[in-house]
Amino acid sequence: MKYFPAILIVISLSTLLPAQELQKPDWVRIFQQGANLPDTTDSYCGIGSSTLAQDDADAMARQEFSLNIEARVQNVITRNVQETDNVLKDEYSVSARVSSDVVLHGIGITARYEDKDRKQFYALIQVRKSVYDTLLVTEIRRDLERKKAENKVEEEKKAEELRSRQAELDLRHKEEETRRQEVELEKKEYEEFLSIKAPEEVVDLRNGEIARKGYTLALKAALAPFDVQSANFTLAMWRFELSANAYFQPEESLKSGKLEREQATFKIQLLEQAGQLYKSSLAFGVVGYGNESTVGAFDSIRPSYSVFAAGDIGLPTFLYSFASVYVDGRKAAIGWNCFPLPGSLKEGVSVLVQMDYIWNKNWRNRFSDPLLLQTGIRFRASDAFATSFTYEGHEFLVFSIEMGL
Repeated sequence: MKYFPAILIVISLSTLLPAQELQKPDWVRIFQQGANLPDTTDSYCGIGSSTLAQDDADAMARQEFSLNIEARVQNVITRNVQETDNVLKDEYSVSARVSSDVVLHGIGITARYEDKDRKQFYALIQVRKSVYDTLLVTEIRRDLERKKAENKVEEEKKAEELRSRQAELDLRHKEEETRRQEVELEKKEYEEFLSIKAPEEVVDLRNGEIARKGYTLALKAALAPFDVQSANFTLAMWRFELSANAYFQPEESLKSGKLEREQATFKIQLLEQAGQLYKSSLAFGVVGYGNESTVGAFDSIRPSYSVFAAGDIGLPTFLYSFASVYVDGRKAAIGWNCFPLPGSLKEGVSVLVQMDYIWNKNWRNRFSDPLLLQTGIRFRASDAFATSFTYEGHEFLVFSIEMGL
C-alpha cells in the first residue's frame, strides 16, 4: 500500500499527458515534479540534470548521491574504525574521501535519459541500502588495512632515520673525542712552545699582539756607520695600544739627523690568543703618517691616515714559530718568528724573517724597492728588555734595544 500514491500519480499522468511524456522514465517525471522516488526508504539515490551534456548530468548525480549518504557514511566510518583500531580514529575520520572512493570503485550510473524537447540530460544513481552498506564497510576496512600498513612503514622509516641519526651522532662524538685526544697529545708534546708569549713584533712589523709592558721605549741604530735610525714609544693598556714612531735620515744624506718620516698608531685587539694549539690574535686600528719634516718644523707636516689590520698565529708544528701579517694603506707585510729551542732557551732567542710589499713610494727605501726582505735575530732577557740585530732596507745592519718601563 505504500506505493499506492505513486501508482495513482502515474495512472493520472497516463490519462492526461501526450504519448511523448509517457515515454519518460518514472524517476525523471517524479524528479521534474520535485517529488521523492517511492523506494528511497530502501535505497540511496542521487539524480543529476544538465543542459550541457550527459557527462555533466552524471557528475551531478554522483555529487547528489554523495550528499545524500554523507551522514550515513560518517556513522559507518566511526563505528568500523572504533571496532577495528581506535588509534586510527582521529586521523582516519574523513568521510568525503572514503565515500568518493566508494562511488568511484563500486557505484555506477543506474539510468540515463535525454529530454529532447527540454534539451535536458538526466542521470540516476540508485543503490539498495543493504548493498551499499556492505560495499562501504568492505571499502572502509580495506582502507584501514592500507592505512595501518602505511603507518607501519612510516614508523619503520622513522625508526630507521632515528637509528641512522644516532649512528651519525655517535660517529661524530667519536671523531670529536679522537680529535680532542689528538689535541691534548699535541698540547703535551708542544707544551714548552705553548708557554712562550707570542711576540708582538717581527723586524718592524707589529702584529695583533699588545705590548708586554705599559710603557715601552725602543731605539734603532745602524752599525756601519753608526747612525740613529728611529725611535718608538708605546703605551699599552688592556687591549689598547698607542704608539709613536720617528724615523731619521741616514748619515749619507746631507740632511743627516733630520726627521724624515713619522707615524702614530692606535690599535684595538679584538682576538687574544684564541685556540688550543694554533693560538691566534687579531687587531684593527688607525695609523697616521707623514714625510720629509725637520725636527723643528712640525707645522709643515701633512699627515695621511689609514686603517690597518694585523694578526698572528702560533705554529708549533712548523719549526716552533709564529706567523704575522700587517696591512694598511701604504704596504702589506708578512713575518715569521722562529724559536729554535723552546725547551731550553724558551723565548730567549728567536730568528726573524719579514717580507714587505710597499706601494706607497714615499715609504720605500732610497733605492725605491717595492719589495723588501728583512731578517735578523732577537735576544730577549725578560719582558722588559730585549735586543736584536737585523738587516733592514736592503742596506743597513741595525742594532735595536727595547726597554719596558
